[in-house]
Amino acid sequence: MRKALLISILLVASFVGFAQTILIGSEIFGKDRKEGFYMTINIEKKFVEKDWSLFISKYGGIAQSREVFNIASANIPDISPYLINLMSKVTSEQKAKTKIFASFDVDGGNTVSENSNSFKEVEKFLKNFYAFTMQNEDMRLAERDAEESQKNLDRVIKTGDKLSRDIEKNKREKEKLLKEIEENRIELEKLLKDQIANKQDQENARISLEEKQKASSILKTRIK
Repeated sequence: MRKALLISILLVASFVGFAQTILIGSEIFGKDRKEGFYMTINIEKKFVEKDWSLFISKYGGIAQSREVFNIASANIPDISPYLINLMSKVTSEQKAKTKIFASFDVDGGNTVSENSNSFKEVEKFLKNFYAFTMQNEDMRLAERDAEESQKNLDRVIKTGDKLSRDIEKNKREKEKLLKEIEENRIELEKLLKDQIANKQDQENARISLEEKQKASSILKTRIK
């Protein structure tokens, strides 16, 4: 899990961004193949698309269709004093690896190439986006880690609450058992006392029987 202070995230994102390599390439838009520049980013496509749309939205209205993000009249003065037809595409063949391609047509259809005067500004433009999306990715990861930590805290608190409830239940059961044991002790003492009394009653009854039998025997003798 990646955790860092916000200022560290910003600095790392910035340094990594300017180390990113910008490559020359081409992409097909409809029936036309456009020359331009691309780079690969180790971030999921859905996040890169979101960041790219946000990043270029300040330069003009975006026409979006699936993977394509176009601005017919982009105002990017650092690249050109004229309006730019910015054509871009965000694609991915792997879950955490995204390719972003951009073509810049300026001054009536002249495409910025590696040999153009505007190349350095285009390169800076794309590297700035790389730094931007890496910063956002670090923020997303930090937020995800915070959410996971919160979920983990919730789990251990829930476990702690259950343990507390189980302990209270155990205490109540113990108290109930101790009460039953005390009641059993009292009942046993009573039974033992009753048993002693019963033995005495048995002895008394035996003596009484013997006396009555003896008296009966004497009476029978007298009658004869």
